[in-house]
Amino acid sequence: MPAHNEHFLWMSYYQNYNFFVQRMNKHSKVNSINSANPSLYNIELTNGKALKVFICECYAFDVAEYVEACENYDELDAVVISSNWCSYSLDVKRRCMSENVGVFDTSGFMAAINRNEFWTYLTQYEQERFQENGWL
Repeated sequence: MPAHNEHFLWMSYYQNYNFFVQRMNKHSKVNSINSANPSLYNIELTNGKALKVFICECYAFDVAEYVEACENYDELDAVVISSNWCSYSLDVKRRCMSENVGVFDTSGFMAAINRNEFWTYLTQYEQERFQENGWL
């Protein structure tokens, strides 16, 4: 069940992404982070790349939720699931990767932005599942 918010279905119930913002402010590859609204952030990396990042608390983020997020926020560069009890599907990860969009939890995003093609970052678990499914 997604967090309730009158403005958008998957925003944090408390509209609080302090942990994510603190982590980004300390990341060596991040020049700046600015909130466009409570769940949308613009992040400028040290290589000059600007990322439009949707932060959400959706219990099970899948392709339908991604499509709806894009309908609300236009094109995204990344989706970060900010809650430890929420997750995303391998299907949405694969779909987004084909569109050069990354889908991560917070720690995955922190690792991914160390790469030029950050959307290609896979955890060990994801690598194994992608190989099992013949996607790699």
